[in-house]
Amino acid sequence: MKYNELKFNTFFYIYVLLIVIIYAFLSNNIDPDFWARIMQGDAFWQLGHILKTDIFSYTPTHIWIDHEWGASVIFSFILNYFGYWGIFCFKILISLLIIVFIFKTIRLKHKETFCWYDILIAAAGISAMPTVFQSSLRCHFFTFLFFTIYIYILERVRNKFENKLLLILPLIMIIWVNCHGGCVAGLGMLAIYTFGEFLNKKPFKKYLFTLLACLAVMFINPYGIDYVKFVFIASTMPRPYVTEWISPFVTSSGIFNLFKIFYILFFILLFLRIKDFKNDFTKYILLIVCAYLSYKYIKNIPFFIIVSMIFLYENLYFHQKKDYKIFPYLIIAFCILGIGSYDIVKNADFNYLKEQPLKEIEFFKVNDLKGKILAPLDLGSYTAYKLFPNNLIYMDGRYEEVYFYKEKELLDKFYNAQDGWQQIFEEPYKPDYIIIPADALINDYIPENYKTVYNTEFYIIYSLSDKLKDLYYVPSDDEKYYIKNAFKKGFEFQKTDKKSL
Repeated sequence: MKYNELKFNTFFYIYVLLIVIIYAFLSNNIDPDFWARIMQGDAFWQLGHILKTDIFSYTPTHIWIDHEWGASVIFSFILNYFGYWGIFCFKILISLLIIVFIFKTIRLKHKETFCWYDILIAAAGISAMPTVFQSSLRCHFFTFLFFTIYIYILERVRNKFENKLLLILPLIMIIWVNCHGGCVAGLGMLAIYTFGEFLNKKPFKKYLFTLLACLAVMFINPYGIDYVKFVFIASTMPRPYVTEWISPFVTSSGIFNLFKIFYILFFILLFLRIKDFKNDFTKYILLIVCAYLSYKYIKNIPFFIIVSMIFLYENLYFHQKKDYKIFPYLIIAFCILGIGSYDIVKNADFNYLKEQPLKEIEFFKVNDLKGKILAPLDLGSYTAYKLFPNNLIYMDGRYEEVYFYKEKELLDKFYNAQDGWQQIFEEPYKPDYIIIPADALINDYIPENYKTVYNTEFYIIYSLSDKLKDLYYVPSDDEKYYIKNAFKKGFEFQKTDKKSL
C-alpha cells in the first residue's frame, strides 16, 4: 500500500471513530432493561449457571427462556471489572467493528483505496442508524455486528470463491444464538443467498448446507429445543406498545429523518436500476427484504442501512475523484461531525443515570420499605436490581421471556386507566406499594386504602395503609451519590434464593 493510501485509510478510520464516539456520548444513558441483563450475568458468575426461573417478581411467571443470556454474561463481566466506562467503550468497539466490516465488504469489489466519498457514506450511514449508534448498549448490538460479518464472509465466498470461510458461519452462530434472538437474521440471510444464487444460476448448495449447519447448532444452548421454538415465536410476536416494534413511518420523531431519506433514495435507485435485477438476484432480494422489514419495524432499520451501504455503493459510486473535486465531500463530512460535536456540548450532561428513578428507589432503601412494588414496565428492571430481595416487582421488560401476556395486558390497562384496571388490586396482583408517573391519569382513581408517601417531579409513590409508617426519610439530592453507587445492589446470589420475601 502506498504511503498516501495508508495515510488516507488512517484518516478515514479516525474520522469514523470520532463520529462513533460523538454518538456514544449523545446516548450515554443506560437501557431500562440493562439491569436485568446484569442480574442474569451476575447469577452465572456467582452460581455457575444461569437463572431459568424468575425470582424477582410476585406475579405468575413461566420458565425463563433467556435468548440474551450470553450477552448478560459478557456485560456483567465487563461491568464488574471495568465499570460503566468499560461498558461505554465496549459499545464503541462494537459500533466501530460494524462500520469496519461494512467497508471491508465494499472493498471486495472496489479494490482501490478509500476515497473522500467514503467519508460521506460512513457519516450518513451512521447517522441513519439511530437504534445502534444513538442507542445505549443493548443485546441487539451483537445481532447487527454478526449480521455484518455474515455478509462480509458470504461476499468473500461469492467474489473470491473462498468456500472454506463458510465453515466459520456455524461457529459464529453458536455465539450469536446465545447472545440474542436476532440470530434468525443470519438464517434468513443464508436462505436469501441460497435462493438468489439459484436464480443467478450459480453454485447454491454450499449456502444451503451452511444454512442447515447453522440451524443445527442453534440447539447448542441451555434450553435445547425450547429455546429454538421460543426464538421463532418471539421474532413474530406483536408488541404494539413497544416503540421499536412500530413502523418508523408512523412516528413523528426526527431521529429517523435520515433513514427516510435513505429509504426514498433506495427506491429511486431501484427503479433506475431495474434492468440490473437479473444480473444479481441475491443482491436485490436481500435489499428488498431488508427494505420491507425496516418499513415494518423500527428495530429492523440497521439491517436495511447496512445492506444499502454495501450493495448500493456501486450504484452511487462516482469512482476516484480528482483532487479539486474532493472538497464538497470533505466539507459535508466535517459539517456532520461538527453538528454532532455541537449537540454533545448542547445536550449531553454525561449523567448515564438520567432516565432512572433514582430518588424514588432510594426512598424505599432509606426507609427500609419491604413488600411488593407495582411499577411501570421500564422501571421494573432497575427496581429489582436495587431492592431485591426486600422487594419484589410486578414485571419488567422481560415480559415475553418470563411473564404471561395476561399480566402485561393488565399492567397496560392500569397505567392507561382502561376498563378492567381494578383487577390489579386483586390477588395475586395486589401490591404493597405503587410507583406512578406524576402526570398519569390513573392517579385520580387510586383506591382510598393507598396513601401518597413520596412524590417527585416525575413520579408519585403510594403505600398500602397497612404498610404506612409514622416517619419517612427523604432521599439525598446529591447526584454524585447516585453515580457513585449506581451499580451497587443489596444482594449476592446464593443457592438458597427463593421467590419469597
